[in-house]
Amino acid sequence: MRVLTSVEVKIIPRVAANGQLFTELLHTWTEDGLPRNALSRINHATANTPSNRAYHIQIFKQRQARQEVHLGLSK
Repeated sequence: MRVLTSVEVKIIPRVAANGQLFTELLHTWTEDGLPRNALSRINHATANTPSNRAYHIQIFKQRQARQEVHLGLSK
């Protein structure tokens, strides 16, 4: 079973070359004592607020748990 600690997300609004707004999410966490990170993008603007950060951290943890079950890594 994977144990993720110190999970954080940075929400970074961006503008594409065509002028469309999108948001990059930089997730950082510690797993087995090693720092990890992942970058994802969503195709709309999202404000960098505490509630949005909490929401995206929760979604990230749920996605990681689903992936663990799908890959048969959970015990």
